[in-house]
Amino acid sequence: MPSTCRVQFLLPDGSDFYLQVLPDADGQGTLQAVQTMGQAESAALELEMSYNTLSDIIGGTLSARHAFLLGDIRYSGDRQLAAALADLFSTS
Repeated sequence: MPSTCRVQFLLPDGSDFYLQVLPDADGQGTLQAVQTMGQAESAALELEMSYNTLSDIIGGTLSARHAFLLGDIRYSGDRQLAAALADLFSTS
C-alpha cells in the first residue's frame, strides 16, 4: 500500500466524502483514516453507492463483497484496494 491512499465515496444525494488512509505515527504498522467531505484529487479508488448500501455495510447487515456482486457498488481505480476493502466489511 502506498504511504497515503485516498478512497472516494460518491453518494447520489451529493454528500460525497473521502477517506485519506495513512500510516499511524505509532510505528506499529497501524493505519489512520481521516474522513473529509467533498471530493479528493487523484483518489486511488472511487466507490459509488447509495446511502442505504453504505449504511447497511457499516451496520453489518450487508457484506461489501455481496454488494459488489449485486452491482450495488460501482468502483473505478485500484482493483486490489477495492477487494481489500470488501474483506474489511463482511457480515458475520
